Amino acid sequence: MLFLFGLRSKAKVIGQLERTCSKCAKPTVQSAIETQRWFTVFFIPLIPIGGSYAIRCNLCGLTVKGSPEIKKQLAAPKAMAAGA
Repeated sequence: MLFLFGLRSKAKVIGQLERTCSKCAKPTVQSAIETQRWFTVFFIPLIPIGGSYAIRCNLCGLTVKGSPEIKKQLAAPKAMAAGA
């Protein structure tokens, strides 16, 4: 019997941040990206293995490692806007 299994990464943009880039030194909008790794069987993602966060400058493309707190920071303004 043949089994096809492996790992796959899926990345999605979870929000936009207005910050100054450390490489191009311009105030710009940067994308917060969440990457999730999955264990796959027959190319179907079944089990999430782990994830990471990154922030990418939309002008120069510099990508720096982020923390899970980024997701909480992006959710806070949305919650305040919905409650107002």
